[in-house]
Amino acid sequence: MFRNPIPFKFATFFLSVFIMMGGWAHADEFSESEFFEESNGAEDKSGYSFENEKSFKERNNFFDSNLNDLKITDSRTYTSSPRKRERLRDSQNRLNFDRDYFYGIFSDIAYTATSPLRWDDSDWMTAAWIAGGTSLFFILDEEIRDGFEDNRSSTIDDVSEFFERFGNGAISLPALGAFYLYGYFGENAKAERTALIAAESFLVTGLFTTVLKATAGRHRPSTGDSATSFDGFTTDHGSFPSGHTSPVFAIATVIANEYEDVPYIEPISYGIATMTGLSRINDEKHWASDVFLGAALGYFTSKTLLRLHSDKKGQHFTIYPRVDRNGGGIVLGKKF
Repeated sequence: MFRNPIPFKFATFFLSVFIMMGGWAHADEFSESEFFEESNGAEDKSGYSFENEKSFKERNNFFDSNLNDLKITDSRTYTSSPRKRERLRDSQNRLNFDRDYFYGIFSDIAYTATSPLRWDDSDWMTAAWIAGGTSLFFILDEEIRDGFEDNRSSTIDDVSEFFERFGNGAISLPALGAFYLYGYFGENAKAERTALIAAESFLVTGLFTTVLKATAGRHRPSTGDSATSFDGFTTDHGSFPSGHTSPVFAIATVIANEYEDVPYIEPISYGIATMTGLSRINDEKHWASDVFLGAALGYFTSKTLLRLHSDKKGQHFTIYPRVDRNGGGIVLGKKF
């Protein structure tokens, strides 16, 4: 009944939407050009002119007061080469693979889990759009499942098998480890930071996904049950949300954010993540709504962690369990 191009048109739309999400990832952040204006006499965005010495000093003080450790005291800092500026910025944002990194994961989980308490109106509007999108896919779940099944072929299955691997932690985490080693031995602070934040986002997103799976207890399409089959609070069924899609989108978001200056990184990252999600629908492992929510969960979890790491700037608030011969408890600390 469904042998027509509709599923593939839908898949194309689905792919386009999530690739476009990469553009939203940086909508609320300053670009490097906004921070480093060339001193060519043009006024910057704050209204100061670098031709005026007094204005330049005010501009300099602005940077000193807001960038903490990054002390800009010479106009040549603004007009140096983009590569030097990037290396300076990366050195300030270095993230070390040490005990504090692991301890910090606990506080980051708590911060991310409680982030709705700090949402503003725009955040709640975004949440409403996600809920609406998930509901729409939920209505279309069985129809989409039938469409993929009717148009399934050995070639599509081979492609699906290839992209499915990207959502597997047994592959993703070693790949991130290799990328970290590349940054460590190559003295590339950006690569180190990207690998560590991506790994943390993978773990945090995986934790949230597992909790949601156990809470919903939704039956997978492969069981032959309807899309409305939810047992609730069980580990026997774990379709909602997709445990492959959420972490791969988490990694893709971090990579796209950290390498936003490389044009092809963003579409490749989100393209791979989207194909991974579609492979789960093709293999009848997940409903479309599982994949949609998983993608949103991975994306916004990474965005929260990226903002959190950006705000730390040398400070690290930690909360972690501790056990010794005198007993145990929760330790809170702050590193300066």
